[in-house]
Amino acid sequence: MTSRLKQYFLTGLVTIAPAAITGWILWRVYLLVDRALRPGLERLPYLRDHLAPFLITLMGVVGSLIVVVLIGLVTRTLIGVAMFGAVDRLVARIPVIKSVFGAVKQVSEVLLADNRQAFQKVVAFEYPRRGLYSLGFVTQDEPGRGLMHVFLPTTPNPTSGFLLLIPREQTVLLPLTVEEGIRLIISGGAVLEPGRGRVVDEVLARAAAAPRGEGGGAP
Repeated sequence: MTSRLKQYFLTGLVTIAPAAITGWILWRVYLLVDRALRPGLERLPYLRDHLAPFLITLMGVVGSLIVVVLIGLVTRTLIGVAMFGAVDRLVARIPVIKSVFGAVKQVSEVLLADNRQAFQKVVAFEYPRRGLYSLGFVTQDEPGRGLMHVFLPTTPNPTSGFLLLIPREQTVLLPLTVEEGIRLIISGGAVLEPGRGRVVDEVLARAAAAPRGEGGGAP
């Protein structure tokens, strides 16, 4: 009974943790905007006399979001690409700052990237030895090519891992969506809809029973 309650507690904790962390980050951003922008906005007579303080802060948050969206829009144009590319090249010439800027940029690109678009499908393959299966995401599957690009993520952080080039016939296409696969990795295998694990077991069992090089390959 104790072990089952512990399992339920950990599953619930993993389920609510993303929402709690996201809420905390948004709250910190709200406080940051409140301290930075509200004193200036309150100097405007109309806003000071007709709006509550939290509405003034909310206007600052919305304004900041609009500015970020506009920057993203400009960045996608040819002028924006040239302008921000020039800034990157300029910063890359400054000692110390270039190292910090480069590291922050790489981390931001990884954390803010939409992995659902980068990952095409979920596969399993025998690793680190025969009889043990690892879960990976196909990032490139070029028709007519024998090898597939498969990203092997680490648990519980799916943004880090290893790039593997695996023969197509040595992979098993799993009946899981990319979102289900990511949740499975983040939770360490704890979050999976009832019955889905049995389906995965059946797919892997059929692949293991098939002659080597014939069954289970991702189409």
